[in-house]
Amino acid sequence: MFLFIFSFMPLFINDLMIIWFFLEITNFLFIFLLNLFMNNKKIIFMYFLIQIISSFFMIFSISINNLILSNNYIYYILFTSLLIKLSIPPFHFWFPLISKFLPYNMLLTLTTIQKIIPFYIMSLIKLNNFFIIYFILILCSIIPPFLSLNITNFKMIIAYSSINQSSWMILMIYMKTLSWLMYFIFYSFSLMSLIFIISLFKMFKNSMTMMSNNINLNLLFLFILFNVSGMPPFSMFFMKWYSIFLFMKLNNLIMIMIIMMFSSLFMLFIYNNMLFHALFLFKFESKLIKLNYYYNNISMFILLPLSLSLIILMI
Repeated sequence: MFLFIFSFMPLFINDLMIIWFFLEITNFLFIFLLNLFMNNKKIIFMYFLIQIISSFFMIFSISINNLILSNNYIYYILFTSLLIKLSIPPFHFWFPLISKFLPYNMLLTLTTIQKIIPFYIMSLIKLNNFFIIYFILILCSIIPPFLSLNITNFKMIIAYSSINQSSWMILMIYMKTLSWLMYFIFYSFSLMSLIFIISLFKMFKNSMTMMSNNINLNLLFLFILFNVSGMPPFSMFFMKWYSIFLFMKLNNLIMIMIIMMFSSLFMLFIYNNMLFHALFLFKFESKLIKLNYYYNNISMFILLPLSLSLIILMI
């Protein structure tokens, strides 16, 4: 609860120093939670070390910026520190490695709540060199799909998918609109539903084996996964379509959009390939007993992101 509150409070603040202070509070709260839920201290120390390095560059750039106004080189340092915190290429290697050992609840926190403040700081930076932005967008679009091709660990696939989704949020941030926050909320709800159902029904306990012989549950999981991957007509598809519309209206860089769209199709192929293994090639195992009552209680919560697509269609 405190982590959630401290993550959203900086959204109403414009001072970078105060925002950095809240960011460090959320980092230490998250590290505290890692110590509660994890026994692998090496992974916790790795995360702590990465956050310390990026925070050092961040506070250094913010402090210098208070003395030297509107210096682009200072903004580049700050932008680099944000790339490290957000695990955006070429500073992405730590994120999939750590995600592999995280519990699902901590993975959800790392891919959603922990990214709110860095994205908000990125929206406040006045970076005039758009070549760097486009280069980052291309890296976020190309690297995650290719690195996740031969991966069978579902947590690592979520990590690479999160990196790929970051490209769309960066795109909307540098179009100077608040649509990045709307996209982030849609993605967070979709990922929360996916991880919730996986954790609740013990799916993917071993590699990519799906542990359910309940048809309704499998279909529900299928729809949620399609929503996260951006397949039409689900809500994440409409968010990407909306961002493409904004980008084409404000810019004329068609090649960037083509690369990002092909990247999304590539990630969709990876999700479909994973579903093929989970649903058809592996033996079903079930430890579910009397799910009907409990299943009905959580259905409305899980289907919330999927119903958002219908609302968008009505609009």
